[in-house]
Amino acid sequence: MRKLKNTLTGCAVLAFSIGAYAGDISISSAWSLALPPVSGNGAVYLVIDNHGSETDMLMGVQTDVAQKVELHTTAHDHGQMKMHHQHSFEIPGNSSLTMRPGGHHIMLMGLVEPLTLGKKFYLTLNFMNGGEIKTKVEVVESPPVN
Repeated sequence: MRKLKNTLTGCAVLAFSIGAYAGDISISSAWSLALPPVSGNGAVYLVIDNHGSETDMLMGVQTDVAQKVELHTTAHDHGQMKMHHQHSFEIPGNSSLTMRPGGHHIMLMGLVEPLTLGKKFYLTLNFMNGGEIKTKVEVVESPPVN
């Protein structure tokens, strides 16, 4: 019994160490809008919280529901709203980055299956310091009210 207790304690320490190594990043409120089946592209919005004191960078994203995934931001350009590809997003220490329509977002290009209401899929977000974080995205009818 004592050996089992020591083994479990060791596993708990290892799990804590792995969690600390993965960084201080958490992901919440991940969603995407339901789209007609003919839509070739979609977007994901979410909140990234950096609970640590050091800046981290979102470097890229992968998913199985699109052929290509890019980080984008929307900005006014000569009186028009235009999307611009970003290579990364910075998340300063002890702060949050909220991705929302009309601002930062994750662009899903070449959807391999429709984003239908109620569907759930996964993204893997790659951070410079925080490693990989997998999060579930829910497809909704309209943007959640914050």
